[in-house]
Amino acid sequence: MNNMEARKTKVLLIEDAPGGQFELKDVLSKAKGIDTSLDISMELADRMDNGLELLDKGDVDLVLLDVSNGNGGPDASSNLQKIVRLKECQSGVPVVMVGDRDQNAMASAAVRNGALDFLVKENIDGRALMQAIKYAVHVKSLESDLANANQKLKDAQDQLSLVTNIDTATQALSRAGLETALSDEYARAQRFGWNLVAVLIDCDDFDRINHQFGHAVGDVVLHQISDRIRATVRPSDHLARLGGDEFLLLLPDTRFAEGVLVAEKIRLAVGESPLRLASETVRVTASLGVLALPYEFCSIEEVISLARLAVRESKLLGKNRVSSGEKHKPTGGSPDKEALVELTEKLRKGDCFRAVSMPILHLADERVVGYEILSRGPKGAFEMPDDLFRVSVEHNLLTIVDLRCIKTCLAATVDPKFDQTATFHVNLFPSSIMDTPIERLMTLFPGTHDPGQYCIEISEQQFIGDPAYLKDHVQAIKDHGIKVAIDDVGFGRSSLESLIILEPDIVKIDRKYVSGISTDPAKARLLKRLVKVVNSLGADLIAEGIECREELELLVEMEVPYGQGWYWGKPA
Repeated sequence: MNNMEARKTKVLLIEDAPGGQFELKDVLSKAKGIDTSLDISMELADRMDNGLELLDKGDVDLVLLDVSNGNGGPDASSNLQKIVRLKECQSGVPVVMVGDRDQNAMASAAVRNGALDFLVKENIDGRALMQAIKYAVHVKSLESDLANANQKLKDAQDQLSLVTNIDTATQALSRAGLETALSDEYARAQRFGWNLVAVLIDCDDFDRINHQFGHAVGDVVLHQISDRIRATVRPSDHLARLGGDEFLLLLPDTRFAEGVLVAEKIRLAVGESPLRLASETVRVTASLGVLALPYEFCSIEEVISLARLAVRESKLLGKNRVSSGEKHKPTGGSPDKEALVELTEKLRKGDCFRAVSMPILHLADERVVGYEILSRGPKGAFEMPDDLFRVSVEHNLLTIVDLRCIKTCLAATVDPKFDQTATFHVNLFPSSIMDTPIERLMTLFPGTHDPGQYCIEISEQQFIGDPAYLKDHVQAIKDHGIKVAIDDVGFGRSSLESLIILEPDIVKIDRKYVSGISTDPAKARLLKRLVKVVNSLGADLIAEGIECREELELLVEMEVPYGQGWYWGKPA
């Protein structure tokens, strides 16, 4: 006989009704003889306190609670309190109340307070009581199965979260875990007025270890390095592996000077003594960069880019040191290098960008319906966008520069000089959309705005290969009520492919296909074909680069609805 067969269904009968003439134990005894499909063992308690003691011992499958009035039994409130006491003692054990025909109000209240059922005592016979017991036992079994399934689901979710948020090689946070930690710490910093410091740790010449011993040994070394770092910092600090031999440490509620001291301790901990491997030891040093994060939210890419500037200083000064990125200034050198130093300095401060605007008009009546807000860099070599973004790409600063630019442009949209019922267009690189979680990107936009009031323009010229990699990101942006425009659209397979796959709300025709259409019939014919293609996709159409009245009139004749260009003035 197995355990399931040996285990009887234990029913606890509590008859806490003084003077009652009808005893449930007799009905229950008869019920056992009527229906033998359920093997029942019964225990009787003549007082509530005795019943609670028996229930507390466990192994009870069902409580039958007699609350009939009898000859002067307890009142309704007292009976309801009994239910509460029983559920507090063993919340997983079902309780079936048995009472009188005139206790309808209390019956409803009893079920609301946790009773599984309410049986009218006068109507109970052996068969009905056995059915009630079977039902209660079945419900308890289902609840137990559900609880087990929920626990398994929770365990699986915890495991998935662990796999997603933890780097398996080092047990530090992964990139996803760091995103969550940064978001949480920014919220706490703003709520409590804390300072937040980041430390980037870059192991020196780590490729040498991978080449000499292999990547498996390299992972072991990185694990030991992460252990040393964790042993140096507080439990509340967040250590993440960015990939390769780079780690990022978030220090909540930490002043910048304290962060520099922590970084120095980490440098000593990493390089102080050799790391032991199976057959020999290796010595590793690290270059560290310390960054006091700005009070407004920074994305992971911004934090990493700024911290890498500080690490670069440590590398230039000889490695195995801590830098804040503010001391090292090259002497002499070319004007471009000096301008780059000036740009990186201003990037740290975040005050090097400004915004200009260009109106977008309804061409038929030249009514302003929107504004494209454009960014400008610091005055000098990198003021114009082409130069600014070229140097940003060369020095791995594109995402941070792009996000700083869009922040500047979005901040400018609330200026009273703009018609706030118009649509505001801002530009963003595809790489920035890929690197920045959409939820984070949405925090850059003003807190209250109408759906469709803002539009992100993505340049078709900046797509790399198949544009399908952007599809989900573009859809997520649109789901947040932000329009998406494909900018600089011309002719060719890639343009048509991007329009079909990404389904933009707006298509902007590149200026080179607009400029000169009034004097070049061939160019005008090509433009007409492009307009037909865009119209068939159901997107709004904006023509860029309108510079004269003749071009405007020809575009109106082609039924191009919107446009912009220097005909109405340069960006200002």
